[in-house]
Amino acid sequence: MQFSVLIATRNRPGLFERAIASVLANRDADFEVIVIDDGTEPPFREQLDRLEARLVAAESERVRFHHLPHRERGHGPSYVLNYAASRARGDYLCFLDDDDLWIDTGYLACATAILACSPPSPDLLFFDQVAFAKGRRLSRAIWLEDLGCRLRAVAPPDQNGAYEVTVGQLLTAASFCHVNTTIVRRSFYGEVGGFDQAIRYEGDRDFYLRAIDRASLIKYVPRLVAQHNVPDAHAKRNVSTAVSETEKLRDRLTGLEKAARDSRHVEIASYAREHRIYTLKRLAFAAYAANDLDQARTYAWRGLHIRFNIIWLFFTLYVSMRARSLKHFL
Repeated sequence: MQFSVLIATRNRPGLFERAIASVLANRDADFEVIVIDDGTEPPFREQLDRLEARLVAAESERVRFHHLPHRERGHGPSYVLNYAASRARGDYLCFLDDDDLWIDTGYLACATAILACSPPSPDLLFFDQVAFAKGRRLSRAIWLEDLGCRLRAVAPPDQNGAYEVTVGQLLTAASFCHVNTTIVRRSFYGEVGGFDQAIRYEGDRDFYLRAIDRASLIKYVPRLVAQHNVPDAHAKRNVSTAVSETEKLRDRLTGLEKAARDSRHVEIASYAREHRIYTLKRLAFAAYAANDLDQARTYAWRGLHIRFNIIWLFFTLYVSMRARSLKHFL
C-alpha cells in the first residue's frame, strides 16, 4: 500500500464526516484511512458510531477506526497521530485535520506520479493549501504558498509540477508546511521520532523543522490541495481554542529551542533563534498583561540575552522594577 491517511477526531462528527469524504474522493490512488477517535463524548459519540458503521460497511478495505479512552483534554494531536502512524501500513503517511478538507481529488494521484519518477524516493513531499476564516478566503501567504512564485521565476518544475527544494529555500517561505499538505515516508517518520508528544499545539511546526533538517530529498509542489478552516475563537471543541494563548506560545518556544539547539543545518538554527526572540517577547507581553510580573521579567530578560535592543532593555528594566516593588510591598 502506498499511502496511509491519518485523521484524528474528537467531538466533531459533522466536520469529520466532511473531512473523510474529501479524502475518499481521491479514488485513483492506493491508500487506506486510519481514524483515531480521541475519546469523543456523548452525544457526539453516538453520531460518530453511526458514521463509523456506514463507512466501514462501504469502505471495509480502506477505512479503519481506533478509539482511545476519554480524557478531559484528550491525548493531544501529537500522541494521537503517532498512535495512528504506528498502525499504518502505507509506505507514506498523509494527514488531515478533522475540521479541514482536501479540495483536490487528484492530490494522491499527483503524489503517486511524483514518487514513481523519483529514484531515490523523497523523504518529504509538500503541497499548498488555502485558508478560510468565517467563510472568506484569506489572500495572504500563510504557509509555503509564496515559495512557488520564486521557484517558477528561476526554473520550471518537473513534468509532474514538482521542485526539488533545499532547506534554505523552504525557510524563505511565509511559514512551515501545514500537516494537511505534508506527505512523509513512513520509515523516515520513525527515524525523526514522529511528533513530539510533549507539544500539544503547533506540533507540526516542530516536526517540520526536525524533518527538513534530516531529510535527504525534499520535493515541493505549488498546487492547492487542501482547505484549512481557521477555528472560531469562541468554539470549544478544537485544539486551537482549548489551549490558551500562553500555552500555545510556550509550546512554540519548546519547539524553537529544540531547533536552535539540535539542528544540523545552520539555517534552521538561525531561523529558530530569530523566531524564539519574537516568541519570548510575546510571552513577556502576555505575562505582563496578566499581571504575572515575575514571568514577564523572566521572558523579557531571556529575549534580551539572545539579542540586545535598547527599547526592549527599557521594557525589561521597567518590568523588573515593578516586580521588585510588588514583592517589597507584599
